[in-house]
Amino acid sequence: MRSATPWNVHYADDYCRLARIFGADKQKVTLSLEQDSPGASFRMTLAGTLFGGQRDKGDASITFGALPEQKILYFPGTIGAGKDGQPAWIFGDSVRLKPYSAAETEAARENGYSATFDTPVTEADEAAVTSLLIGRPLRTPVRLKTGPMNAAFTAMRSCTDELLSHWGIDVARHRELSRWALPVGNPGKWLKSGDYPADMLAKAQPGIVRFRLSVGPDGKPTECHIQRSTNSKGFDDAVCKGVMRRARFEPALDKDGQPLASYYVNSVRFQF
Repeated sequence: MRSATPWNVHYADDYCRLARIFGADKQKVTLSLEQDSPGASFRMTLAGTLFGGQRDKGDASITFGALPEQKILYFPGTIGAGKDGQPAWIFGDSVRLKPYSAAETEAARENGYSATFDTPVTEADEAAVTSLLIGRPLRTPVRLKTGPMNAAFTAMRSCTDELLSHWGIDVARHRELSRWALPVGNPGKWLKSGDYPADMLAKAQPGIVRFRLSVGPDGKPTECHIQRSTNSKGFDDAVCKGVMRRARFEPALDKDGQPLASYYVNSVRFQF
């Protein structure tokens, strides 16, 4: 399926989005890629009538160019409101062109998917990806002919660099880090069962919160910012209170091994 539009880059306060439309009418597909910090991973959304047949979450077969096929968890949803609403498959924060290695998957389970644990995807890798194949659970696979993806991801990097500048991060020094800010201990223990907001617990209400910590050169968090949240401010407050109290890091190091102010991004899921 050929593109109907060029790539569009959207600069927001807390994220960057690449979007493009393929096909037309009932065959129209909108592809969106989002990042809320630099790295090889991104969120992905596929929207259009082709994606309206699934009611439950599941694994989709996704193949970028000639790279290995991936099975990636998606959630069915709707993009837009009213007459403009379209069925969509909404993928999480851990999509990327290359599949995660076993070592990266294990690190992600312990520390969360973030740029800290990404093996870089090179511009040559991006240029080699010229299509996106969407297979199961579609009955008939759909191939989106993207053309070489390096220019699109270069635009995304310009946007995420601007995000870092807004956060007070030294972008040039971060391009050559010898070490990212590394959590001390398991981030899964930063929040306790008692941190679940009582009113949300009484309603049996789940929630997902994406947060960003500013991390000082001494490894202590200096600020907590909520980047995305699915439900109540009560969850947001609980996350920031818990992680600011318990999170500690080995500080980020520049190319000369000197500590510098950095950041850490992760998500918390409140569920039963």
